[in-house]
Amino acid sequence: MFVQMAVLDDDCSRYRLHLQLSFSSQEEKETYLRRFEAARLLLAPGVNKRKATISVLNALLDRVLAQTESVPVSRSRTSSSANEMMLDSAGIYTGDEDPTDQDLFVVEQKAFKGLCSGLVQQCGCLSNPSWTLASFIKSRVWASSRVLSGHYIANQKLVHAFTCAGILPRQYINFCSFAGMGEVKQRYIHSVYVDRLYQQVIADAAEESMKAAVDCVKARPHYATSGEWVITDARHDSTSNAYHSTVPCMAGRQEHRVAQTREVACTKIVLPQVIARGLNITEVAHDYQSTIKKYVEELGMVNSYDTWHGTKNVAKELRKICCGLARARDVTWFTELSDKARSTKVHLYWCMRNCGGNPDRLRAMIMNISKHFQGNHCSCYSESPCHQPGYISKRKLLTMPAAISAYENALRKTLIYKAADSFHLCRDTFWVESFNHQLLTYLPKRIHFHTKTFEMRMNLAVMDWNENTQRVATSHHDYTDVRRPDHRSTYNVLVKKTYRFVKNIWTMYILKNMSSQQILQEDDGDDDMVLPSDDTAMNDGDYVDSDEDLDEDDCVFSEDDEEEGNYS
Repeated sequence: MFVQMAVLDDDCSRYRLHLQLSFSSQEEKETYLRRFEAARLLLAPGVNKRKATISVLNALLDRVLAQTESVPVSRSRTSSSANEMMLDSAGIYTGDEDPTDQDLFVVEQKAFKGLCSGLVQQCGCLSNPSWTLASFIKSRVWASSRVLSGHYIANQKLVHAFTCAGILPRQYINFCSFAGMGEVKQRYIHSVYVDRLYQQVIADAAEESMKAAVDCVKARPHYATSGEWVITDARHDSTSNAYHSTVPCMAGRQEHRVAQTREVACTKIVLPQVIARGLNITEVAHDYQSTIKKYVEELGMVNSYDTWHGTKNVAKELRKICCGLARARDVTWFTELSDKARSTKVHLYWCMRNCGGNPDRLRAMIMNISKHFQGNHCSCYSESPCHQPGYISKRKLLTMPAAISAYENALRKTLIYKAADSFHLCRDTFWVESFNHQLLTYLPKRIHFHTKTFEMRMNLAVMDWNENTQRVATSHHDYTDVRRPDHRSTYNVLVKKTYRFVKNIWTMYILKNMSSQQILQEDDGDDDMVLPSDDTAMNDGDYVDSDEDLDEDDCVFSEDDEEEGNYS
């Protein structure tokens, strides 16, 4: 086969070039001629065949050369100019010479596959079935996301993602702006939260999580005979008189949350609600609050104080008899007690842990601390170091009667001794403090949230905590804090956190909105793209049918701008 080309120069002289093409069969030759003729008619309609042929071949050459320039070169290939192709030291193509910033946009995986499929598959709308959709790309509309309830799923998925990650809307908007991605604004986010019932979905998911935690508590072996004890603690979002305060109530892994202003008022609300869940609560542990103790005892429960609140002022109070002015030595303070402040606090912790739940025994063990420092170890624990042969105390021996009397009076004034019936079970609020620390991910302090948003973020923290608390430790590391060189702690390396609750929320959100899903123009003030009402107007992947399954993993990139129109 010969293809004849005619090139005209400025003098209208013609230079001819003949290209010879070989085909294996007559059918292949005729197919090629039909395709070539169709391309010539599309690229240069109304132009003579010679000029149209040149246009077809020029378009082909431009396409091939453009693709060749974007292909990474090997390490052996060198460039004549450093700016000819931007390559790093490894020979990897890193961009062209265009210094302008390029915007990003989000696309669903399924929609993207639909676009690629439409570009490479045969299109039956032409008389020639072998022609592709590429010739129609300028006149077709492709949506980069399916639609749920009149909104693109990709945009709703991004709202779901940054919310469950604890990111604030303003932080999300700034991130998208700095990255060159489009973003949905506050009005759209509020629409997803309220109008599309996202906050309600999170509340329902949190309720299921708390019910599962209650069932876990009831399944414990000791629950049927002795019930369960719970711990409470107050947390304020900024100051002690902040608008929002919370009192988590935990029994193993169960939490409940309310938004009030004071710990006592919150406790009086939360305890009946926890009891209403069917838990047999027999004991309540909390910070040192006499009003709460009175309320707990009125409910017929055992009251326990947090051990840290019982010992936090011990060293401070003992310093009054451990150090002072030189003229008051051995009068109001005593040198024999100068090294007893910190060690007394350690002894009090040991007494609470080993008193066997007996308040009278706890008081006796506290008073035995004085005998221990006097060198009398008859009442000390049988396995204590002081019973070992050759034991020599590191502390100064108490011998002065005035020092012994002052020390014993100080022990009797400690909160643990006076309220031994609230410390004999040695309860602490460690788990509540841990929850409050984790709560900062979703409810950072000094940011005043609207009540509905506050409750939504609190529910997210509850689900995160219920799913990831008490994880298994993969290894242990011993470390010493430079601020406390005499204190050695064990650091547990835990297994990686899981976020099944995030997928569960998205599934519940999809199911709740499936019934109201429609593909039509919105009338809520958003500038969304108007999708065709005719099912045949768009190809597969352009939008979702009402009975199509929505997978959580469909969204793979990021999202587009305020006009929520990811299309080309």
